[in-house]
Amino acid sequence: MAKTRIRTRLLAAATALPLLAALAACGSGGSGGSGDGGSGAGGPAEVTFWGWAPGYEEAVAQFNAAHPDVHVTFEKTVPGSKGGYAKIFAAVKAGNAPCLAQVGYESLPSFVVEGAVQEVGKEADQYRSQYGDGAWNAVKVGGQVYGIPVDVGPMALYYRTDLYERYGLKPQATWEEFAADAAKVHAADPNGYLSVFSPDDPWWFAGMSAQAGGSWFGTDSKGWKVSLASDPGTAKVAGYWHDLVDKGLVKSEQSFTPDLYKDLQDGTLAAYPGPVWFSSILEQNAAQAAGKWAVAPMPQWQNGTRAVGNDGGSATAVVKGCKNAAAALRFANWMSTDPAAVGTLVEKAGIYPASTAGAAVPALARPSAYFGNQPVFDVFKQAAVQAPGWNWGPTMTQTASDLTDAFGAAVGSHSSLTGALGTVQSKTVDAMKSKGLTVTTG
Repeated sequence: MAKTRIRTRLLAAATALPLLAALAACGSGGSGGSGDGGSGAGGPAEVTFWGWAPGYEEAVAQFNAAHPDVHVTFEKTVPGSKGGYAKIFAAVKAGNAPCLAQVGYESLPSFVVEGAVQEVGKEADQYRSQYGDGAWNAVKVGGQVYGIPVDVGPMALYYRTDLYERYGLKPQATWEEFAADAAKVHAADPNGYLSVFSPDDPWWFAGMSAQAGGSWFGTDSKGWKVSLASDPGTAKVAGYWHDLVDKGLVKSEQSFTPDLYKDLQDGTLAAYPGPVWFSSILEQNAAQAAGKWAVAPMPQWQNGTRAVGNDGGSATAVVKGCKNAAAALRFANWMSTDPAAVGTLVEKAGIYPASTAGAAVPALARPSAYFGNQPVFDVFKQAAVQAPGWNWGPTMTQTASDLTDAFGAAVGSHSSLTGALGTVQSKTVDAMKSKGLTVTTG
């Protein structure tokens, strides 16, 4: 799902549910969505599914061929951030929403606040044992379940074997080693860098913060809590990358651009800490570097630990007003667990499956010619097991935009990334309060 799948995971406390539910009742315009009904006596249950990820349409066709009692109609939409989510919100208010929709984990709290999804914990409980704690928590807000997890985005270190050999490096075990090697590389080649910092990729920064034990959002009996500006793990990550950028030891460059792909291909950059789906980005955009890239576990803040952040992942969420929730969840769970369906999503979208059964599909075990015949998913399999929990807020689109603007300005003026977090927190709190939410900081 590459960048359109973005991003990571969430977990909110059950005590916040009354606040979420109250606002959802205001935002949904009633029950919303026409849902999907059966086609008549003895006919199959009809379920409509909106999404944009590669492989989804094929998975739907596979399900329909094997399940005559449920028929799923897939409608491809534009990615959520490019209008797909707005279309769902509008459909809920108009009463013609689908039963299911692809929703990134980072956006699920917003869907709850806007009253665009419905709680399905009772119906979904039978599928709980097929997912790890982290993946299942990602489809929960306020302790309530809103869908089925599809994939996760564990991060690892992509590195150029030829450049590491040239500079006498090995995959770094700690971030301290990573910084020391960044200085070594740039000293050896003033036009070369160990890695890159992209101020316009807030989801990557979130994954890095999660690995450092960070937490941006939480809930308690008083409502939402925002800690972007005070969280120690987040401050550690911001200070670390500010120091490398300020000293010119890593390159500052916009994410997912031709310039970045050129640097990843021509040897300007020797490493990139990134999510599992970045493997397909490299293959597609740095083809001439085939056989030169490899994958290793992420460097750690403390040697000997195995902390991992996530950058990506989405759910198959049940939309408000779905009349066939049981049938919809049956399909959603099938798509996330059936070996053939999961294999299709791995091959077409580069996902890492959220289900425990999905981790065993043959597509994940195949050596990759691009990565020198390394079975790269083995690295991500270890990372996925260790992935931490993470809290997303209810206004992440605006928070992400504000973080991009603040980091861009900070890099441009050589000012503190940590200081920029205060600006983002202030704007986030204002945005949340404008939704009628009770918010505290600290």
